Amino acid sequence: MTDVDESGPAGFGVDGVDGVGEERISGLNWAMARRPKAKTTKRQKPHFGIPREIILLSGRDDVWPYTVVADEAGGGCGKVAMPGDAAVEDVQVAVFTALADLTRTLHGVEIDVRWSVLTPDSWVGKVRRDVAAADPGSPDGIPEGV
Repeated sequence: MTDVDESGPAGFGVDGVDGVGEERISGLNWAMARRPKAKTTKRQKPHFGIPREIILLSGRDDVWPYTVVADEAGGGCGKVAMPGDAAVEDVQVAVFTALADLTRTLHGVEIDVRWSVLTPDSWVGKVRRDVAAADPGSPDGIPEGV
């Protein structure tokens, strides 16, 4: 049998009474009280970066899956709930609208996309920052003098 020291801190005995006759407070685990850490107001980066590319796959079972490749903070994937026989242009608009709203909300940036066929059943959208929103006087979105 091993010997166990049950005297506790500061000489308190097993019976809860120290040598002077003061009773130990029950439930106290003798840990030091800690102050809560002050909350910092450091602004965190969004978990979703500015999109660079969208890959849209053809619809199956009334969903159209897509993947977003983004700068820095990574991208993601999702599904658009539209019929499998929906027009590709309608699905592309739905994907872009949701992505543009998210990018505007998280980063304060307007984006534009140009779609092209990747394979017969998939499309890729090259995303760029929408220069036309920043310079409304330029009809083609390219600032003058560039």
